Amino acid sequence: MAQVETLITGGKVVSSSGVQEMDVGIKDGKIYSLTTPGSGIEAAKSIDAHGKHILPGCVDVHVHTRDPGQTHKEGFATLTQAAARGGVTTIMCQPTTTPPINSVETFMAVVEDWPSKAVVDFAIQGMAEPDNLGEIKGMMDAGSISMEFLGVGSNGPLMMDIMKVVHENGGLSGISVGDGGHSQFMRQRLQEGGQKDIHAWLSAWPNRNEAVATARLLLLTEDTPYRFHFHMITTRKAIQLIREAKETRADQFTVETSPKYLLLTEEDHVRLGAFGTVLPRFKTADDNEAVWEAVLDGSIDMVATDHAPHSREEKQTGLEDIWKAPTGVPEVELSLPLMLTQVNKGKLSLPQLVGLMAETPAKEYGIHPQKGVVQVGSDADVVIVDMDQERVVDDAKLETAPKYSAFGGFALKGLPVMTMVRGQVVMEGSKAVQSTPHGNMVRPRR
Repeated sequence: MAQVETLITGGKVVSSSGVQEMDVGIKDGKIYSLTTPGSGIEAAKSIDAHGKHILPGCVDVHVHTRDPGQTHKEGFATLTQAAARGGVTTIMCQPTTTPPINSVETFMAVVEDWPSKAVVDFAIQGMAEPDNLGEIKGMMDAGSISMEFLGVGSNGPLMMDIMKVVHENGGLSGISVGDGGHSQFMRQRLQEGGQKDIHAWLSAWPNRNEAVATARLLLLTEDTPYRFHFHMITTRKAIQLIREAKETRADQFTVETSPKYLLLTEEDHVRLGAFGTVLPRFKTADDNEAVWEAVLDGSIDMVATDHAPHSREEKQTGLEDIWKAPTGVPEVELSLPLMLTQVNKGKLSLPQLVGLMAETPAKEYGIHPQKGVVQVGSDADVVIVDMDQERVVDDAKLETAPKYSAFGGFALKGLPVMTMVRGQVVMEGSKAVQSTPHGNMVRPRR
């Protein structure tokens, strides 16, 4: 009898600490062995990875699913197929569904529904808001990986009360830094003034707002034990505040950004128009440089996507009036290829990439070493990467349902060529494998 079910041979295994040529044995959905090439491990099936790198599957901590309630934008099946194509094996799903995931009842509804559609594994992020304080413990007991401050009033005067409840139940608060209503006021003023082009839209969200909101959160929490996570930091001023706070509070909070805030600027908003409206918006080249610096020096802990698809028809409503375009763009299948391209350009190393997109997210959200690493005993979530393979992003050929992105026409070099979730191939040859749904819910350790 074979010792393992699958043996990946000849590849270079990447961790945050380095790269080593090893054969990877998989059995019962787990990494069973890591051996020097030619060690004589017997396998029922072999996969030749010579000349390629073997990465742990990416863990994306910021994904918006439109299922239930908004499947005309994208269903859970195509969302997870897009993730598989992009080498993302665990997605953390924001609660902005219809109805929102803000109660034990709505939480359990998706716990029961999503596995029947999922190609990759998923975690669920419950919504924290002033009116559902009594539901937070129940959602966390049911497995909510974080509590997200996205409801009406979540970032208002009662924010600290909500964070206290999350903390008392051993949880992590996910914060998208708001600006106290300033941009909503600016938007209303511009609309009333008849301004409805992309330049007006850009002016509604000045750069300083992010720093103001970041400073507020850091000040309010500095004498508390509350653990929290900054979603999507994009500006130099906010990073300066975060870097200073991390000198004394590095264990209290984590920070994420996205490839789009490393690679796109305000000029891309003008180019993309309605199809590029997303919040936070793209900033300046100087801000992008600051985000890169923070990624490389550890002030930003992880790279996620804020995958947020809308239908093409919905986006097109903004062609004549930009305010009608919903905000958000798909990104989950492009994030790893975009970052591999930056590795090829010398911007960062493969070990750094694995830390940012797999190991650190898994550790900070309490699912390591089950996820985020290729080591014996971990789930066999594996991405085989060809660093020489090239492709130009063709939006029409994306796996994501609405078939658009902010990166159409971008040249990629470095692509995932096989994705495995718990030992099962879910993507091969840059196409999601249409198979029986395989995804499971992942629960954090507390």
